[in-house]
Amino acid sequence: MKGLVLEGGGTKGVYQLGAYKALKELGIEFDGVVGTSIGALNAAFIVQEDFETMEDIWLKRDYKSFMDIEEDFYQKYKNVEFKAKDINVIIDLLNKVRKNEGIDIKPLRNLLEENIDEQKIRNSSKDFGLVTVYLDRKIIPQHMMKEDIPEGQLVDYLIASCSLPIFQLDKFEDKLYLDGFFSDNTPVRLLANKGYDDIIVIRLSNDIVGDKNLQKYVDLNLTVIKPSMELGGSLNKDKDHMEKLFRLGYMDTMKVFKRYDGVKYFFNVDFIYDEENCFNAITNLDIKTIEDICKILKIKRKPSLRVLLEEIVPQLGEILHLEKEFTYKDIFYSIYETKLEENNIDILNLYDFSKVIDLVNSQIEPINYDYENNDNKPIILLNKKEKNEKAIINKILNDFKNQSLRKMPI
Repeated sequence: MKGLVLEGGGTKGVYQLGAYKALKELGIEFDGVVGTSIGALNAAFIVQEDFETMEDIWLKRDYKSFMDIEEDFYQKYKNVEFKAKDINVIIDLLNKVRKNEGIDIKPLRNLLEENIDEQKIRNSSKDFGLVTVYLDRKIIPQHMMKEDIPEGQLVDYLIASCSLPIFQLDKFEDKLYLDGFFSDNTPVRLLANKGYDDIIVIRLSNDIVGDKNLQKYVDLNLTVIKPSMELGGSLNKDKDHMEKLFRLGYMDTMKVFKRYDGVKYFFNVDFIYDEENCFNAITNLDIKTIEDICKILKIKRKPSLRVLLEEIVPQLGEILHLEKEFTYKDIFYSIYETKLEENNIDILNLYDFSKVIDLVNSQIEPINYDYENNDNKPIILLNKKEKNEKAIINKILNDFKNQSLRKMPI
């Protein structure tokens, strides 16, 4: 069976809407959907088959549909990410809770009561589940499928799954419930326990801890979609921010399923630039280019193809900030992407990579300079390491240009 797991993360949940739109367009259907916190809310609407309401909530409504707070309070706290760097802000929020000044989420409850159709979810052929916890001297996890949730209390448990301790919390069933994040923010096990073996996970963070937690599911066919850039604050509901995250979720998903190419940027799939051709482009670098790069990197060995593969390529991966298991295609794309970044070209657009090559070769001229002596003011502002890295990229780009890559055979 195929399942969908939605991670928690506050208003960053709009990313999952964009990802789900892409999955729908790809014709991917699910037998069950589960989530934690905002992921649980999104899961409920997906099982309810109400994509239009999801779009309305995420893309057309502001923070007042989620929280009853003053504008200045919202502006002060909207970019909190609940990470170590925000610890002082989080402590400030918790102090407000102690004074009964926590964030009022009655608007969220009203929104759910108006739009969640509990019977439709219960009668659906799709499984649905969520995670929350309650306090009883210690944290008691509650991992619940829809059949475990008491009749008429689905909205209560959805709110429970989203109840961060910075909110004004109400008890029900004489228990104080808290956000499912405190137990399992990415509840793959909920579906695995029901026999699901083909699962797509949509994360709302790219942290290492979350990645490691998923590595234990070695017996499952797990496809993970995660943000290719930071998603920002967990309370931010600004319209332009929502639209950006929605688009990113869509585009990241299309890249995961090989409909788009690129490392940081997004390109139409172009089979001319496959792994073999990118490998050929890199290994066909002129010996003079390899020699120049060796000088910059202070490699003492005689320039050769072996030196290129053994010493230069690994350092290129570091220079381009690639993940540990990078490919030659990653290097090839990233080299061109550095020029797009230098010229502030918008990442959240779909580009034709062949046209990007033309652009880099013509309109965006690589900066040529002597990497040791240069009076170009923009270059002077760079430190020596940055100058060296820029010199390497420029030399490779000039070499690629001379190889006439656009005429490479398929």
